[in-house]
Amino acid sequence: KQWYQRRVRGPAHRLSNIRQIRYGKKKDETAAERTLRLYATELHEWNHRYWEQQNQQFINLKQQLLTEIDGIEGEEEVERIMGEFYRSYLLSNKDNFNSYTSQWRKYNLRLIYLSARAQGSRVVRTVRNSVSRSK
Repeated sequence: KQWYQRRVRGPAHRLSNIRQIRYGKKKDETAAERTLRLYATELHEWNHRYWEQQNQQFINLKQQLLTEIDGIEGEEEVERIMGEFYRSYLLSNKDNFNSYTSQWRKYNLRLIYLSARAQGSRVVRTVRNSVSRSK
């Protein structure tokens, strides 16, 4: 099985909404597979930390706003205020989100590279083993 088939997923984290993943270690793991496993774990943790922090900030700001508008009559007025809140929140965090997206793309390209390298190391090992057995 591939490295990604040997992972255990847990429930989504209450703040980050990211599911915990534990990548399994093979008994005969190659150095490239180990590098991939460790990098994937690190990337997953980075993603989790980012969204945990981002979502906590959003929840705090939203709760603060809900406290401020408590008692306002009229569903349409509350919807207007909340709509403005969401809009201003997204606009004020635009650079942060763009930076995250850019970093995420770079990290995923590296993950793809490491994945290909790990697969290549597994193929090379399989070929070497079959050649040495046939001798």
